[in-house]
Amino acid sequence: AGLCDFGGRHPKEADGDSGEEEEHEEGESEDADGFTLDEVLRLGGTKQDYLMLCAVDEAEEMVDGGKKDTIDDLKAGELEAFISSLGIGKYTKSCLVVEEEGGSNEEKEKPPKKEKSKEETKPPSLGGKKEKKAKEKAVKEKASGVKDSKKKQAGGEQEQHLSAKKERPEEDFEFHARQVILIKPGGKWYDLEYTNEFSLEPQNEMLLSKYKALAQKLYQHETELYKNKTDYQKGASSAWMKTVVSSGTLADRMAAMTLLIQDSAVHSLQFVENLISLIKKKGSRHQSHMALDTFKELLISDLLPDNRKLRPFSQRPFNNIEKMSSGNRDSRDRRLILWYFEHQLKLQVAEFVQALEALGHDSLTATKSRALAVSHELLCNKPEQEKALLVQLVNKLGDPQNKIATKASYLLETLLHKHPNMKGVVCSEVERLLYRANINVKTQYYAVCFLNQIVLSHEESALANKLVTLYFSFFRNCIKKKDVESKMLSALLCGVNRAYPYSETGDEKVKEQMDTLFKVLHLVNFSTSVQALMLLFQVMDSQQTVSDRYYAALYKKLLDPALTTCSKPSMFLNLVYKSLKADVVLRRVKAFVKRLLQVTCGQMPPFICGTLYLLSELLKVKPELRVQLQDHVESDDEECFKDQEEAEEKFVDADKEVKGEEMSTTENSAKTNSSNSTASWVHHLNMGGRKSGASYDPMHRSPLYCGAESTSLWELKKLSEHFHPSVALFAKTILEGNHIQYSGDPLQDFTLMRFLDRFVYRNPKLHKGKENTSSVVMQPKKKQFMKDMQNLAVNSKEFRAKDESKIPVDEVFFHRFYSKFDKRREKQKRQDDEESVEDVDDDEFERALDKFEAADNTIDVGQDDLDFA
Repeated sequence: AGLCDFGGRHPKEADGDSGEEEEHEEGESEDADGFTLDEVLRLGGTKQDYLMLCAVDEAEEMVDGGKKDTIDDLKAGELEAFISSLGIGKYTKSCLVVEEEGGSNEEKEKPPKKEKSKEETKPPSLGGKKEKKAKEKAVKEKASGVKDSKKKQAGGEQEQHLSAKKERPEEDFEFHARQVILIKPGGKWYDLEYTNEFSLEPQNEMLLSKYKALAQKLYQHETELYKNKTDYQKGASSAWMKTVVSSGTLADRMAAMTLLIQDSAVHSLQFVENLISLIKKKGSRHQSHMALDTFKELLISDLLPDNRKLRPFSQRPFNNIEKMSSGNRDSRDRRLILWYFEHQLKLQVAEFVQALEALGHDSLTATKSRALAVSHELLCNKPEQEKALLVQLVNKLGDPQNKIATKASYLLETLLHKHPNMKGVVCSEVERLLYRANINVKTQYYAVCFLNQIVLSHEESALANKLVTLYFSFFRNCIKKKDVESKMLSALLCGVNRAYPYSETGDEKVKEQMDTLFKVLHLVNFSTSVQALMLLFQVMDSQQTVSDRYYAALYKKLLDPALTTCSKPSMFLNLVYKSLKADVVLRRVKAFVKRLLQVTCGQMPPFICGTLYLLSELLKVKPELRVQLQDHVESDDEECFKDQEEAEEKFVDADKEVKGEEMSTTENSAKTNSSNSTASWVHHLNMGGRKSGASYDPMHRSPLYCGAESTSLWELKKLSEHFHPSVALFAKTILEGNHIQYSGDPLQDFTLMRFLDRFVYRNPKLHKGKENTSSVVMQPKKKQFMKDMQNLAVNSKEFRAKDESKIPVDEVFFHRFYSKFDKRREKQKRQDDEESVEDVDDDEFERALDKFEAADNTIDVGQDDLDFA
């Protein structure tokens, strides 16, 4: 305080020993910043204060009464108290750095307390003024060197700090046991605070191994603490649960393990291991199946996060863990426990997926089907191990059992329906299966059938291009092998048909194979040829260049005998309708309609009704066809009748007759040659069509030149008299110039099965979008009546009470049948009633009594016997 009042330069109070005797000489010492040693001592200071005053450089910047960047404002004992509170005394030996003489100036600047240099602790000798002045001068010179060495000292301190940071002491990874658990039970483990911290940067291997070893010890200690805690809290309940898990029935063990895992998954990893071992156990399939279902439900509901995969231990930010924990050991250890648990859980799930694959190769179909369903459910709901599960699912397309392969295809379709963004990944995996070495043809067929069922959109043109390329690759292989009769070709063409509208490079691929497709048409079965025709029409129609070659091929297919037994007639009729709708040559359309009606004469009623409905729709688009409905088609040439010239009887000599025959033969041969040469030379003139008045040729190979425009559609007259009422009604509707009003599917509604369903009084199912599948004429004002009619069984009183004119034509038979049956039953009932009211004479009465009083007491009463009651 005296120094501050006098000089105002140094506010620090000395902490020296007040009892120490300091020897000095008055008026003989040198000045220290204006003060002599005698003045300092006289003011109550010590020699240390004097030395510190000598070290003060007035040129340096002063902050709060002290030098900048130096710790010189501590109170008495403050530094020692702070160091002792840190508890670093036990690390003194490992951190102590021994320095030589003339070491760091930092120690020289600190005010010494107990450890003093020899010069300071030793009492000054009485040798005189010169010796003391020399010592003080030396001290002052050393103090003045602080400023010069400050930069070098700062650099050395940074190097020491970095080296100490790099060489972490082993004690940082030392395990310290706790008495309380760090992870509180309850809730989902992946919702806890530190589970989402990760780093994709490569970690230090040595650092990683040390933290992993520490995390393992912490996790083991945590689970032991939790076990003891639950045993202590629950008492008898915990003991009972422990007994059930170890020696209970199978169902009770599963339930107990499920409850324990749901209570705290972090502390119940051992039960996860138990469930997986039960799944892998080959002793009992029932036990394996039950454990499989239990663990699957646990994975979906409690163990796996919804929106991310499990992270391994190596993908954690260990370089920043101390910074993230802010030096808090509990926070760091809690992170390590959670990260270690997630790493172990990831390993267990991978082991479970391997066990699932082993179950997929079981000899029993039920086991394989169950494993397949579990793989699909996990793949649909959780992202963990999705690649391995997808591979398992795709590989099952090649299962030897057709049932499993079909189920795998169905499950893959369901997966894509739920997750459309996985189409590219799934298609790539299926493509890998298709090009795998030694793959059998059946597997390839199932894989292609799955691919051609994928629903595409215009945003997925890249995927469509990829699929079209794949289909044509296999198409070329089939053609090279001459394997045109296989089902694979039909599946490939079906896939191209579905992918072509969304592909950008489909035109080039199809054009390369255009001639091949036309050749294949006449070699493959009917279904495959229809697929090829559909593809050709798609390509040509998109470019508005549908060729005559295509129409000739389609015209020929109408006479294919396989049309009668075709499995998908609706696809063929749809193709015919689109082709005729796009055709601009009217006489070719007439030829198609004529042949269609001829073909229907040998078909079943459903196909006939479908064809007539097609014709009705076509008449809406091309009303010019109504000319063919007339009995006699008008011709431009007037019809003229000429009598045949009467042949006059002439008599000629024999020699003249021979000459005349030779001349006529020569003339006829010349005419024949000229006609042949003319026909072959100017064949293009036939493009104008046949001459008017030419007869219709039903077997002509080209629809342009068959002469169908010169005949009428007389087949409709015959169809209006068909035995099937719906066929007759459809044909009459067209002949009357009306359009068929029908909202159902005639190819399905008029089958024999639907007819027989009525005999067992079962109404057809009402399909979505169909008002009524059993009625034929669906006029708007009759829709409500049709609904009411459908709810009536054909043998009900309400149905029989309806007027026959209001009954659909396909149900008139039932109405008449049950009405007549009703009349006969009523007539019989009246006769029985009349006989029962007639008088009974004595003889009849006696005979009846004799029957009832017979000794054997047997009663044999016939229909004509009297009812005594």
